[in-house]
Amino acid sequence: MNSPNGSRPPVASPLPTQALLASIVESSDDAILSKNLDGIITSWNAAATRIFGYQPEEIIGSSILRLVPEELVGEEADLIARLRSGQRIEHYETTRLSKSGKRIELSLTISPICDADGRVVGASKIAREIGSRKEMERLLLQTERLVIAGRMAATIAHEINNPLESIMNLIYLARLDPSVSATVRAHLAVAEQEIERVSLISRQTLGYFRESTKAASEHLSKLVDDVLTVYRSKLVHGRIAVRRNYYPAQPIAVRRGEISQVFANLLANAIDAMPDGGEIAIEINSVTVSGRAGLRVEFMDRGTGIAEDQIAKIFEPFFTTKEQRGTGIGLWISRQLVESHGGTITVTSNTGPEDHGTCFSIFLPDSTDSQLELSDARIERDGHASPL
Repeated sequence: MNSPNGSRPPVASPLPTQALLASIVESSDDAILSKNLDGIITSWNAAATRIFGYQPEEIIGSSILRLVPEELVGEEADLIARLRSGQRIEHYETTRLSKSGKRIELSLTISPICDADGRVVGASKIAREIGSRKEMERLLLQTERLVIAGRMAATIAHEINNPLESIMNLIYLARLDPSVSATVRAHLAVAEQEIERVSLISRQTLGYFRESTKAASEHLSKLVDDVLTVYRSKLVHGRIAVRRNYYPAQPIAVRRGEISQVFANLLANAIDAMPDGGEIAIEINSVTVSGRAGLRVEFMDRGTGIAEDQIAKIFEPFFTTKEQRGTGIGLWISRQLVESHGGTITVTSNTGPEDHGTCFSIFLPDSTDSQLELSDARIERDGHASPL
């Protein structure tokens, strides 16, 4: 279109190529930086500041190793060696550090920078954050593992139900034998309860996570004592003493098998935490938490403790501190069972040379808790509990 005087309107002059490229780099959502072959940072765009936290004046002229975790320093040397040979590195997934020390998961594309004679004099890096994608991958992997574990558990549970029934029948017949003493009969009664609990766990793996029974009034001290009876030989063999402090406490409505399973998991963990012997303290108190009356049960050991960076993961499925000896399922299930009663389970731990050990604390609200009553009502109505 012509202007009123017949001339064409002025056209904005295009940016020089170098300025255009600089504008593209600066407006990129990915961190773009360059370094020389000594690993000294020579350029830094706005996205790099957003991702890593350093202003250009803080980081340009510094070693790239400021961004590299200590255990990955060798990785940077390998990258430099590959660049010197003229290689381009694409979609290299790794971890780097921000100014605050936060670990950032990144995908790096690294290209050699050559001078006019074709010699490699440095490298440009494009760093893209992939933390969200990696977290999604971890969640998908965890879900897949849960599905596989569920299928395996269902198969195993189906196969062991028949022998469990046979054992229950044999125990029942042994209890009826008049030649059996009262002490042995009492031991057989506890064994029968434990077989029933094993049977319950196997049924749960077939697709149900809660008992198909209503909650009943129980003294938690009795449930703890029953679990201690089952583990007595292991405690004696491990040279572990148990100190019990049962302060006056009212009975509370719980599903016996589920809470016994929680107590057994915590006791077994405490025993494993003290391979050289020691003491476990178990306390039961009446408490009020956030306006709700209930009972607090604490299992305290004097073991080596749990590292601070592991505490946040302790209730995740398949996470274990026992290496090859643990499945990573016990505490995850324990939390689900406690929360199904409207309660909470927490952990504190110390790993110091003098002050070390772990305390698991369970709060269970009393039978007036609406969540447990609704849960029981649903079980009574539907005939089963919520599936996994």
